[in-house]
Amino acid sequence: MPLGKLKQGIHPSRQNLLRLCVIRSILIVILLTGSFWLRLSETMQFPSLPVFTILLVMVVLNGLVLLRLRLDSPVSEKEFFTNLLLDVLFLTLLLYFTGGSTNPLVSYYLIPLIISAAVLRPAHTWVITVLCIGFYTLLLFYYQPLAVFSMTGHHVMSNAHFLGMWVNFGFSALLIAWFVVRMAGALREQAQAIADNREAGLRNEQIIGVASIAAATAHEMRTPLATMSVTVDEIESEYPQLKDETDVLAHQIMRCDEVLRKLVSNTTEDSVMVAKPAGELLKSLLEKWSLARPEVKLETNIPEFETHRKIRYDQSLLHALINLLNNAADASPDFVSLQVGASKDWLQIEIEDHGAGIPAEIAGRLGKTSVSGKQGGLGLGVMLGQASIERMGGEVKLTNTNGPGTRLEIRLPLVGVADND
Repeated sequence: MPLGKLKQGIHPSRQNLLRLCVIRSILIVILLTGSFWLRLSETMQFPSLPVFTILLVMVVLNGLVLLRLRLDSPVSEKEFFTNLLLDVLFLTLLLYFTGGSTNPLVSYYLIPLIISAAVLRPAHTWVITVLCIGFYTLLLFYYQPLAVFSMTGHHVMSNAHFLGMWVNFGFSALLIAWFVVRMAGALREQAQAIADNREAGLRNEQIIGVASIAAATAHEMRTPLATMSVTVDEIESEYPQLKDETDVLAHQIMRCDEVLRKLVSNTTEDSVMVAKPAGELLKSLLEKWSLARPEVKLETNIPEFETHRKIRYDQSLLHALINLLNNAADASPDFVSLQVGASKDWLQIEIEDHGAGIPAEIAGRLGKTSVSGKQGGLGLGVMLGQASIERMGGEVKLTNTNGPGTRLEIRLPLVGVADND
């Protein structure tokens, strides 16, 4: 099976298993070559049957793993760990029939250990470390000697030599399990941090682009709104019977004008950070949102003792929470829930609705880029809301509920308690 076909579009875990198969194939070829040479040399007694049986099983296993890689199912960490354990088992059986710890191949125990340290979690690596050291120790005493590896005439020296090899192996294995695991973990954390920073940079570029467009739009919309306001006044004066309709239009125009004024001014007063009790933020949130969406029933659970805790925020956080509530109301006009709690260091806000939930095709990108599950939606609400909350040092988690609907979990850092608490 061509490797290129397997590697095309392969997931890292599948690629790692493929590399393990390649390493195993190289080992099998070397062992088969050496075994055939020893079998044909006729200078010593060689345990052909057990050795070739073990190698045949390794060939079959490797073939089955390569066939498994043709499937689209992902390779789990447990599956990869099982393959490494099988390698350790096969090596132990092979060494038992070919000289035990006197066989130079005993140092190959370090290969699955290094692979585990680079790829798997520390717990898995420690299991393999203990097994390798344990099997090596057993092979010092229990094995079938092979003449080619014996050191006749130097009994005391050979014992010291093999004991030194065992000590060196154990020391190397412990160093790998302790330090290499941590270095590999540090590299993974660094790679994840780089990916997160790159993702945050791309999202900030989108937000800056949206802000620029919004500022330009706010400037351009003032003139049409002024024209519409004058036109509505003229219609009302010429057709008094349409007063109810013109009042609705005038109210909507005033609302648009107020939104535009807030949009223009949010770079000044809205950007001022203040430390206030959470109750003030929540009270302002409920007042403004109930005026904007009076038709939506909002169920709240806000313990009074939680609202005395202080948080540091600016007005962009209020706008973000309003946008997230609006998203929930758009998805579920009949039910939106706002739950508030607090731990030692965090204020916890949960917004839940009974809507259709998060489509699977956009679930992984929500909050990271401009995506939307609403027809005609720009998908900016969650992205801008998450950006504002994270700027305050908070966290956002968006998940589907057990039933219909979506749950949005928001955590904001607390900075103290109110003066009157």
